[in-house]
Amino acid sequence: MYPIIAENIVYPLGDLIFQTSVIKYFHWLQKTQWWSPEQLKDLQDRKLRTLITHAYNKAPYYKKLFSNLGLMPSDIQTTEDLSKLPVLTKEDIRTHFDELKAADFDSHKPIPNATGGSTGEPLRYYISKDVSSINWASMYRGWSWAGYGFGDKRATLAGSSLIPGQSPSMFTRMRSAVERNLPLSAVHLNKEILSSYATRLASYKPDFLRGYPSAIYTMADYLKHTNIDTIKPKAIFTTAEMLLPNHREAIESQFGCKVFDQYGAYDGGGQAMECELHQGFHITVEKAIMEILDVKGNTSPPGESGRIVVTDLHNYAMPFIRYEVGDIGIMSNQPCACGRSLPLLKSIEGRTTDIIKFSNGVTIAGPAVTLMFKDREVKQYQLVQEAHNELTVSIVKNNNYTDVDTNKLLGVLKHHTGSGIHIHINFCDHIPNEPNGKYKFIIQKQG
Repeated sequence: MYPIIAENIVYPLGDLIFQTSVIKYFHWLQKTQWWSPEQLKDLQDRKLRTLITHAYNKAPYYKKLFSNLGLMPSDIQTTEDLSKLPVLTKEDIRTHFDELKAADFDSHKPIPNATGGSTGEPLRYYISKDVSSINWASMYRGWSWAGYGFGDKRATLAGSSLIPGQSPSMFTRMRSAVERNLPLSAVHLNKEILSSYATRLASYKPDFLRGYPSAIYTMADYLKHTNIDTIKPKAIFTTAEMLLPNHREAIESQFGCKVFDQYGAYDGGGQAMECELHQGFHITVEKAIMEILDVKGNTSPPGESGRIVVTDLHNYAMPFIRYEVGDIGIMSNQPCACGRSLPLLKSIEGRTTDIIKFSNGVTIAGPAVTLMFKDREVKQYQLVQEAHNELTVSIVKNNNYTDVDTNKLLGVLKHHTGSGIHIHINFCDHIPNEPNGKYKFIIQKQG
């Protein structure tokens, strides 16, 4: 009964109150997933032309960029024409932050956001309320492929409040209640916390479980070794880090259901999700253009890895055109047997996140680390586990960094790593890449 009420009354009322369009976009996306490839391509091209014209007329960065390149908006007519424009990097965004904001910025109801930096470099940006609406709508569509309906009970084992003793906001608590979501922080996990979560999950009986793959795997492993076999959701949604094959197998075995993996690069609008056939990740092409580029900046052939570059077709507040998100992926040229025309991302190659395991039994996964740095005045960071009880944190400061940032960061780190762990802060001007040219924000040196 509640799912019917949720979809027809509760969520539409939420859209009215918060001036969003989640339900409208959800029903539209349920239709567009069955459109032909030609229809979807035409939709992208039309949205791209409108976005380019807006960016050129309203955002000083793009006006100057087009002028320097000798281009006009009319030169970008299709997705293929995007190659005429350079890739937008995180450093470009930091350097030209205000110039990227549209002149009519406020009219798009901008929402401040930030990444913790899965590449070790936090990034602040704005999305429009329209972006937020279609992001949630496409998320719900992806979940529906696993049988999820509005208002179905779910539990989330992922990021939560990182500040010791800080309670969720009233809005967050209300949203969780309305969505029937049980939030469980995965910032750090130990036997006591896992035992508590097992009890709460067994009592709550969620229809769906969502969270970081490493956290859900840790939960599954705990349940297996404690012979707890009463938590049986209909499906599990994993997100925020790469799902390892052995983790998928262990999770599905313990919980007795399928895992539906998801890729999201919300700073750039990119999103892709597995359907019921698990043949790859269906890209949400209705709201963003996703490219896979090789080292020379050319399109990587299907089956070959390359940098993921995304153009958000809905962010008119702060347009990101050809934004390099910092991930590596492989595109597929095979249609999915499910019948949806949404193209497939074959795999994500560059989002594996290390799990730090300390001698006191505490584990901390990469997504939780990125949240710790999300609101700090930090340009770049790296965590090196020198020993099972020792952690060195290297930090490249932003100009506004103060001792307050150090004290807050140390407080959060000490709380979540637990007793007996020695934490060292190392300030530096630059954090070098690994010998293979890749940057790692978590390094484990202990034997």
